Amino acid sequence: MPQDNNAKTELVIADINERIKRENDVIGFNTTSSLQGRLDITTELIESYDPAIKGIDAKIVSIGQSINQIKDEIIVLITNAVGTSTVSYCGIVDTSSCGIGTSISGIGSTVHPWYGGISTCLIGYTPEYYDTVTANSWGFDENSINPFNLSTTILSSASNTFGVGVGTFLFVTQNNSSYSAGVRVSLGSSASCLAVQTEIDRKDDEITALRTEFGKYIGVVNSLREQRWKSELERWGIKRAQQESSSEKNRLVGVLTAFTDSTYTSLFLK
Repeated sequence: MPQDNNAKTELVIADINERIKRENDVIGFNTTSSLQGRLDITTELIESYDPAIKGIDAKIVSIGQSINQIKDEIIVLITNAVGTSTVSYCGIVDTSSCGIGTSISGIGSTVHPWYGGISTCLIGYTPEYYDTVTANSWGFDENSINPFNLSTTILSSASNTFGVGVGTFLFVTQNNSSYSAGVRVSLGSSASCLAVQTEIDRKDDEITALRTEFGKYIGVVNSLREQRWKSELERWGIKRAQQESSSEKNRLVGVLTAFTDSTYTSLFLK
């Protein structure tokens, strides 16, 4: 035990220097961090999931793109069948609220006429939306005390742009109302209109089959992502520990200053 105040001061300084050294070991200041080995392993593990996840993601995205391409084809079929005039069209005009080429009296107002083309005057007017594949991502930001800050990225949408491999887990949204594909309307009963409707029905069946196919891949790739994010969480913990060690070192340096700066040491009891 120290017998005088100077000896007590020296004991505190030695203890603080030892604590700073331990924090430097964690940080990797003028040395290799004591955590570097595990940090390297977790980083390598995370990267090693890329070939599997990106490959399955590419398949998932291709399914989404196929679905949206078929939706585009359906909209073209409907648009062409309705046409742009009031002659030989497949659209069914709601004559209770619209006039074909002329205005009709509505309740308290005059309703605009229908001159052809896709319009709310047609029965069955329904917006069509693209399917999307979305990646939810946890941030794992070592500068944050919360590793689970959430952001989202669209892998597959109307534009068919995507970035495979991103995200903590994926989910599919059918008919995502944020991405318009066009409008569907009911078609008439003439032979030519029925033929178009038959083709649309066939394409709808293709969409149903493709949506079923999603399930085979989403579950598997999300299982791989789950294992990957556990390594990402461990890496966040390591980097967070280094951040906390850096903060603790700065605090200890401040404490040490009180024992080395004559501004303060001159006031110590002798």
